[in-house]
Amino acid sequence: MAWSKCKVEFGPTGENDAFASSLTNVGTIKNQTTALTAEDGDTLQAIATGGEVVAEEVNEGTLQLETTIIEPTNELLTALNIGKTADGEFHVKTHVVAGDYSVKVTPKNAGAVGIKAPVSHISVAPSFGEDTGNELKLTFKISKTTGVPETPAEGNNPAVDNNYWYSRFTTTSALS
Repeated sequence: MAWSKCKVEFGPTGENDAFASSLTNVGTIKNQTTALTAEDGDTLQAIATGGEVVAEEVNEGTLQLETTIIEPTNELLTALNIGKTADGEFHVKTHVVAGDYSVKVTPKNAGAVGIKAPVSHISVAPSFGEDTGNELKLTFKISKTTGVPETPAEGNNPAVDNNYWYSRFTTTSALS
């Protein structure tokens, strides 16, 4: 089963929307804050006199992954490219994470299904509370890839379709 503890990693999206070649672990995740949610897209209708629907089209919705990090490290903030260390302190320059990033969620249990999204846009929201300490909410707004199909290797079947939201994978070992 995929519920319980998980690991969230991200890295810069590769060329032609390829999944990141190296990933950074976000760190310690706050209990029960990681969730993948979807919202419906717009519905367009052509309506005739008398209110009769003569045509309908539904657009793709949105998909996003949210997670909250407990006591985010300077290394995480550096990987997000939102600032840099200077004079022994981390200077936050922006809360906007520029560029496309891949994201991977690996569930705790062996045999559980995780996800890998090649393209997302990250937003960060830092917070502090007496009862929670420093936290950083990360939101990954997942986009559909627009990558060029891979050329099939000699003797293989048709090219791989690189136009998708995310892939599902089965974990091979439990998280420690």
